[in-house]
Amino acid sequence: MIVHFGDVDENLSRELETAFDRIGLLSQLSQVSKVFVKPNFTYPRYMPGVTTSPEFLEAVIRVAGNHGAEILVGESNGGYGSFRAQEAFVGHRLREICNETKATAVNLSEQETREYTGTVGGRETKVVLPRLLVEEIDLTISVPVLKVHVMTTVSLSVKNLWGCCPLDLRLLQHAQLDRKLHLIAELIKARFAIIDATYGLDKHGPMDGDARHLGKFIAANDLYGVDWITAQMMGFNPRAIQHLQMISAASKRDATLKRVNANTDLTAINWGFSLGFNLIDTLSFASFHSDALARLVFDSPLTKPIYAVFGKTPRRKLQ
Repeated sequence: MIVHFGDVDENLSRELETAFDRIGLLSQLSQVSKVFVKPNFTYPRYMPGVTTSPEFLEAVIRVAGNHGAEILVGESNGGYGSFRAQEAFVGHRLREICNETKATAVNLSEQETREYTGTVGGRETKVVLPRLLVEEIDLTISVPVLKVHVMTTVSLSVKNLWGCCPLDLRLLQHAQLDRKLHLIAELIKARFAIIDATYGLDKHGPMDGDARHLGKFIAANDLYGVDWITAQMMGFNPRAIQHLQMISAASKRDATLKRVNANTDLTAINWGFSLGFNLIDTLSFASFHSDALARLVFDSPLTKPIYAVFGKTPRRKLQ
C-alpha cells in the first residue's frame, strides 16, 4: 500500500500531481476511458468537515482530467430522502466546476439501476447501484471528508461509497452494511482514495460535530488500508470498526506491521478525535443494525411520535 500525506495550500494542484504519481493513479488514468469521482455531498450545501470542499474537489478533478480519461463526478439524493442531488450540486458549485474542468456531473438518482448480487464473507449480498457505475466506469476514485460518524465511528473512503446506492431511503438498508460496502467497492472498481482533510469533523458526525481545520489530504491506492491508518491517526482503534474488518489480509498486515510506503511517518500523527452520543443516537444505533426496526423508526406512522419523545422532528422526505 502506498500513501501520500499532503498539504492543502496554494500548491495543492502540484501536490496532488505528486500524490497521484506516487500512488500509481497517473498511470491508471492513462490506461482507462471513464473514471468516476465520488465526493461526499451529504448536505445540500458546503459545510466544512461535513462535505467535500468544492475547491479541493475541483483540484482533484482538474488534475485527474489532465491525464487522458473522461471524468464523471456525482452523488445521489440525501440518504433520508431529505434533499435532491441537484440541490447539493448547486450548493457545491458542481456544474461550474465541471464546466471549468470539462468533467461531467452525474446525478446517480436519475440513472438506470440494477440489483447486483455477490458473495462477501461467505454470504450472499445484494446492493442496488446505477448500471453506469458497474458496467461502464473503468475506475472509481473516492473523495470523502475526514470525519467521525456516530454509527460507524469514522466515515472515510469506504463509507463514502454508500452514496453510490441511489435509494432515497437507503438508511433502511443498513443491515450488513459492511458486506454491502465491500461489494460496492468491488463492483464499481473503487481502487483509489483522496481524503479531503482540509477540515475534519470531530465529536459528533456525520452532520453536526465540530469542524477542525487540518489543512491536509491523504491519498492512497487502497481504500480499506488508508481508512485503517487514518482511523488510527484520528485516535480510534480500527479493529473496533465493523466495516473495516472487511480489509484484506495483505492490507491489514501492511498496516499493522507499519510496512506502508508513505512520504512521512504516519504513526507519529494523532489528531485526538473523539465521538459522543446523544439519546437519539442510541435508538438510531439499534435501528442501524436492523432494517425492520429502521423502517419502524424512520418510515412508519410511529416516526413522528418517536422523534417527538426526543424533542426532534424527522427530516422531510422527497415527494
